Amino acid sequence: MAAFETLRIMAIEKCHRCVDSLVTGAQIAAECLPVPCFGDLSSANLKVVTVGLNPALNEFYQVGIPKERERRLALLGDYECARRINLSDEDIMDAQKRRKQYFSDSKRGWHTYFEKMEALLTNVHSSWNFFWGSAVHIDLVACATKERWSKLAPSVQEIMVENCQEFFLDALKNIPDGVVILCDGKRIVSEMTNLPLNIQWRPKQLIQIHPENGPNLGCVGDLVIGCKKHKICGWDSYIAHMNPTWRIDLAHWVHNIIFPNTPDPGLAALK
Repeated sequence: MAAFETLRIMAIEKCHRCVDSLVTGAQIAAECLPVPCFGDLSSANLKVVTVGLNPALNEFYQVGIPKERERRLALLGDYECARRINLSDEDIMDAQKRRKQYFSDSKRGWHTYFEKMEALLTNVHSSWNFFWGSAVHIDLVACATKERWSKLAPSVQEIMVENCQEFFLDALKNIPDGVVILCDGKRIVSEMTNLPLNIQWRPKQLIQIHPENGPNLGCVGDLVIGCKKHKICGWDSYIAHMNPTWRIDLAHWVHNIIFPNTPDPGLAALK
């Protein structure tokens, strides 16, 4: 695959493509270092990777003020740098360590998004969870933005996705063989389909019908990257917009796809 043969010209922590862009620059929280992954992709326990849009600004700030260092991910100010390009190798290693320990560091509270995703994962299989390293999260775009993703102009979104594609593909390439990939929301499924990836999707399935949002459709396929193969699932609605009952319905659907005809203690406990 040509996309995976492209040489990285910089560490993602130093990337300033969107920061310097006339279209996207004003929307990027430039002082927040990019976050390509929450958790450790090299974990020996890894079973599932969830995929979302981009890191939330409140991973770094609370009401506009930086959180205490131990309660957030890396900011440029932590390393006395004015620009990302000035980060040293030691600075980058520290930022990477903090990302890897996101779920295991007891001093840091998780974003509410991950609490909802964790509820889904443990209801799919009792061994799937972020804390123990069997689950990791990656984002389509690694930079936090000043506004929510949904409020960004389509032109801004498009350039950010394009600029981050190299790094996102690199994250996918580093997922171990056999690990399940779950795509949270229609936009993620669409972008995965548009990327230079070998995905064989099967026809969409009805998961549930929301009274306000209508049908939530799911898709299942196989992703092949080199000699590695992954089962991949996605759904139209976003975890953050689902109530607990809808998340349970989604968990049942995912469980039946990944573990057909296999009862799971996590699901049984809900009955």
